[in-house]
Amino acid sequence: MANVRGMHKVEFYSSLNEIKELYDQGYVVLKILYEEMKKHKDWEMSYWSFLKYAKLELPLKKSTKTETKKETPKKEETNDEPPIAKADFKTGKKWNPHTVDIDPSRIL
Repeated sequence: MANVRGMHKVEFYSSLNEIKELYDQGYVVLKILYEEMKKHKDWEMSYWSFLKYAKLELPLKKSTKTETKKETPKKEETNDEPPIAKADFKTGKKWNPHTVDIDPSRIL
């Protein structure tokens, strides 16, 4: 029966009412629902084809896991780094990082 293109779709939609009844009865795991329907209807449809149409037609519940956002602790602002001097290009002088006044206690 599944040799003709689109027969899986026909198999699924011809049994849609029965699929929805089983789903409402508690067959919410799609693999078990598929196996139950395959026994009753003698389907040639693959599980992957069934999944494709079931996701379109059944009111599947989304995951109820709540995402926990990890808060990164804010880094305290400390002045442990050496001072950074910005180049002043307006004066026309060449910038030399070795002429910046650095506190001798901060030198390693």
